[in-house]
Amino acid sequence: MKRTLVAALLGCTAISALAQSSVTIYGVIDAGVGVVENGNARSTQLMSGVANGSRLGFRGIEDLGGGLRATFVLENGFAADNGSVTQGGVFFGRQSFVGLSSTSGWSLTAGRHNSPLNTSMITADPFNWQYFGNTVGTGLGVHESPGETPASGGWQGNSRVNNSVLGKYTYGPVSAELMRGFGDENTKGNGELWSGGVTYASGPWLITAAYGSFKQFAGSTVAGADPQTESQYVVGASYDFKVVKVSAGYYQFNPSNANRTPGAPNALDPRFDKGSTYWIGARAPLPFGVLLVNVMKSTYEYATRADGEGVTFGAAYEYLLSKRTSLYASYGQVNNNATGLVSLAAAIPFIAPTAAGNDLRGYAVGIRHFF
Repeated sequence: MKRTLVAALLGCTAISALAQSSVTIYGVIDAGVGVVENGNARSTQLMSGVANGSRLGFRGIEDLGGGLRATFVLENGFAADNGSVTQGGVFFGRQSFVGLSSTSGWSLTAGRHNSPLNTSMITADPFNWQYFGNTVGTGLGVHESPGETPASGGWQGNSRVNNSVLGKYTYGPVSAELMRGFGDENTKGNGELWSGGVTYASGPWLITAAYGSFKQFAGSTVAGADPQTESQYVVGASYDFKVVKVSAGYYQFNPSNANRTPGAPNALDPRFDKGSTYWIGARAPLPFGVLLVNVMKSTYEYATRADGEGVTFGAAYEYLLSKRTSLYASYGQVNNNATGLVSLAAAIPFIAPTAAGNDLRGYAVGIRHFF
């Protein structure tokens, strides 16, 4: 009798604990057929991630009482065309963090996060980092750490940040983020980062800004050299006229070429003294779908040669089959000048020019399903 009573009590306790926690499984599968043109080269491909990067995620919350919750996110990126892991082969390379949050509006988590720069850039992008011609083509997450590998602290630079602590706070229409990244975690402080961002959203208006300052990553600097400080920022805004939502923004990256590992400029490591991009675009709701357009101009300023410039145009149409499933068509192009090394990006496909001055084009039609 006593054993039965104890077992029953333990069972009730377990059921009570389980009732206070939850785990959500979610994801996206995106696949399409596309054509890529890079200079005079042309190829037809089955693409994964033109609209959204395919992913499988787990999000968990446990109620600790008093408005306090434990929370975690594990998010894997994969390629729908062949089933392989994206994000350089890191299994939970999209996000991987754990921490605490409160119903009063704050959270504090540790792990691998989207940075405040990443959040503001997506918010200010009329494509929300989807489709060919979005603002991933600015080089955020690419140019800050071209020598890094998936196992190092600087993989994907200041876009998704390894070894980081992220605090968030929301009060009414204002949300703020502050991040501390520990980079390569060595004695010289390679990759150590501070970044913050603020977004205001009220009625038809949305205004966002973010700034980041970090030391050069170990994979991008001469062995034993002291890392130099680099910085970048983004500002953007949008206004929803109901019939069309207009977005515009500006991004600037100020690198340091001191102590940079030797090498000739290329699309992934242009070795510029300042890089900047401004853009304007729109989202227009249509029957059963939405039309998106974006135009950007990017400039790389060089000390020893003419500035590299590229003009990017993107257009896409989503046709909604349901709340979870849509068909899409996407087109994007980059027209580079003679020294231009501007890349063309969709959500995952990233087309880097194989030579300075190459013009780029990408076309795709596909299907995307949320679950």
